[in-house]
Amino acid sequence: MAPDKKPTSETIRVHLERILKSAQFRASDKQKKFLGFVVNATLKGRASEIKGYTIGIAVYGRTEKFDPQVDPIVRVEAGRLRRALEHFYLTAGKDDPVRIKIPVGTYIPTFSAVPIPLSGAKTDASGQDNGELNTEPSIAVMPLIDLTGDKDQEYFTDGLTEELTTELARYQDFQVIASQSTMRFKGQEVDVKEVGKDLGVRFLLTGTIRKDSKYIKVTIQLLDTSTTEQLWGESYKQDQGAADLIAVQEEIANRAIGVIADQYGLIKRRLSRESRKKAPSDLKAYDAVLRFHHYETELTPEAFEQALEALEEAIELDPDYGLAWAMLGHLHADNHALGFCEIEAPLEKALTFAQKGVALAPQNQFARDALTLVYFHRDDKELFLQQVEETIALNPNSPYVVGVAGWHMMLYGVWDRGLTLLKKGMKLNPYHPTWFHLALYIYYYHRGMYESAFSEALKFNFPELFWDPLMRAAAFGQMGKKEEATVAVDDLLKLEPNFINRGRSMINRYVKVDDLIDGIIDGLRKAGLADLE
Repeated sequence: MAPDKKPTSETIRVHLERILKSAQFRASDKQKKFLGFVVNATLKGRASEIKGYTIGIAVYGRTEKFDPQVDPIVRVEAGRLRRALEHFYLTAGKDDPVRIKIPVGTYIPTFSAVPIPLSGAKTDASGQDNGELNTEPSIAVMPLIDLTGDKDQEYFTDGLTEELTTELARYQDFQVIASQSTMRFKGQEVDVKEVGKDLGVRFLLTGTIRKDSKYIKVTIQLLDTSTTEQLWGESYKQDQGAADLIAVQEEIANRAIGVIADQYGLIKRRLSRESRKKAPSDLKAYDAVLRFHHYETELTPEAFEQALEALEEAIELDPDYGLAWAMLGHLHADNHALGFCEIEAPLEKALTFAQKGVALAPQNQFARDALTLVYFHRDDKELFLQQVEETIALNPNSPYVVGVAGWHMMLYGVWDRGLTLLKKGMKLNPYHPTWFHLALYIYYYHRGMYESAFSEALKFNFPELFWDPLMRAAAFGQMGKKEEATVAVDDLLKLEPNFINRGRSMINRYVKVDDLIDGIIDGLRKAGLADLE
């Protein structure tokens, strides 16, 4: 189905029936009735009748005296229904050509068509790779083990298992085994290697739940099925008297999955190290993604060239590999800003590649992020802000997605929203890239807090990028530390001998606030670059 076409009423009705019958649609009978009521009323042209009052009477059996302002049943159930729909579209319905959504603030559903995926690794029902060119990481969430022996606790245990699976499913470059396949292991002692072979996965997420009179303690572990090695483990302690245990499940799942599955998560870090040891003849298309990941951690000309070559080979192997096209666009945008090598019209190429990547992988947050970056470097603030919010909506709990969104916003001077997102990204994954600190440096520098800015500059730690000595030099200049400033300026000119003539344009590649650019140049002049243009 083409993305610009609206689904027909009949298509929507067929899709609705599929949702209601799906085991992956985690909704109560009343919530299913709620969904059926609002969808059918809309299709019959009676959307104006869809209000909290009418739903309360038609679905929940309230009397004519029902007051939605006093009795919150419809509002609460609508929230749960939205969550159930989200889970369905991340699991069983991820490839469905129709989306039903109930926007926050209304009960009237919207209907949209989505393109059918064109590529990516194909898996059978067990999650086994069928020999396609891509080799995305595969993972399964095992049923968490309740060590309390309390049957009343089972709903929390199973709910957290599902929540972990749902959050993993947001990462489109992961093969995530559905919970129906893993629940058969519930209550069993299993052999990690054998389960890995049975499910066809490289990684397992396991965990236990304990409780005492006051707290629930959740322990989650990431295991490598090829070696049985524990790659990561973390414990989470929550007050079991919390009013909203669903929110507790979500918080734990967000924190755990962000650490292991994100762009800078533990799985990609491990696979990236392994990929760099492979012979060229053994490389698959996904290895190019891992080379890109390595480049983002290094930001050196050598890593850039390796990632560029790998991605170009990847799209030759699989011309419909959307993520590879998008990352190729990301690389060309970076080259425009950092000048790693001579490429004609890098921004034009970046736009073409990123747009193609999004067209092939519209639900992939990393593909969307690449297009956001291109709009940023093209100084198209309107399209940038629009795209960045669309990217966040795909995965609002991805540390990389929200962190990078906040980073770019701050460089555009969108301070409050940007800072909130950046801090969220850094909190969700302590392994965040150190270049995040550039935005915090800019934040403090803009406010005249030069000591704090300098502290962030020390955390940046990319000695081969001109920004590294520039940040130190400008801060030292404003703090009146002439000797330290001289050293930093010398380091800057070694990396960029022509910086005096082109410094303003180089800074403007990232900093989009004119008075802030002036402030940085003022600091550099005080540091010794008196002739800086």
